Amino acid sequence: MPSYELARGLLDPGLFSDGGPKQEEFYGTVLGLPFVERLRHSPTYQEVFFGLPPGKLKVQSFAEPIPGPAVTGYRELWLPRDGLREVRRLRDADGLEVALVPRGFRGVTAAGVVCAVPDVEAQRRFLVEGLGAREVEGGLRVGDTQLFLEEDPGARPATPTCRRGFVYLTLIVHDCAAAHECLLRAGAEHSARVLRLADRCLFSWVRDPGGNWIECVQYAELSGPLPAAPRLADHWDEVSRWREHGTAF
Repeated sequence: MPSYELARGLLDPGLFSDGGPKQEEFYGTVLGLPFVERLRHSPTYQEVFFGLPPGKLKVQSFAEPIPGPAVTGYRELWLPRDGLREVRRLRDADGLEVALVPRGFRGVTAAGVVCAVPDVEAQRRFLVEGLGAREVEGGLRVGDTQLFLEEDPGARPATPTCRRGFVYLTLIVHDCAAAHECLLRAGAEHSARVLRLADRCLFSWVRDPGGNWIECVQYAELSGPLPAAPRLADHWDEVSRWREHGTAF
């Protein structure tokens, strides 16, 4: 079992886009997800959060073009709806398939993610050992998220994060450093060290055994005062290289 605890049940889906207004229209108006907040980091880059109880969906939004579509194992996002009798398939502004499903369909109560990996058994072991997943209704459940693994022997390694599409999942935890180390012991690959964003949060990044991105985040509002850690502002050049080229640090 993992040596850390989730601070929030949902594995938050994370998207990168250079078509922010269209994505906001899709997730906010078409799907009706409530707007939560907007963090402006620069004149050309912001994070936009939508409510996806008990968590959030985040769009990393760029005003300037980013280097094309992502290669990623995260293939579909499933969102439950009360009163829906059959699956309804849509696509967001960047082409991600988003399926609206009856609540409880194949175990989906908050969100479901279809993930293609080259080795399903290796991914299953990682999810069980690193994230505490349990098998439920044909999927693997982590907190409030239902994960469906599909084997794709030809799956290519994921591109760096700064690409268009559904790029990562976020674990919201009480101890970012402990979660990061636990994921490494379970078979993940280190990618970005633990950094501190002001007094808001700590965060770090790994790749799972299938090469897909996972972010760990420790929010002060959920876990109390943050421990000392290197600050994002002092490592922005490294973060930029990592985001654009996948250079680990």
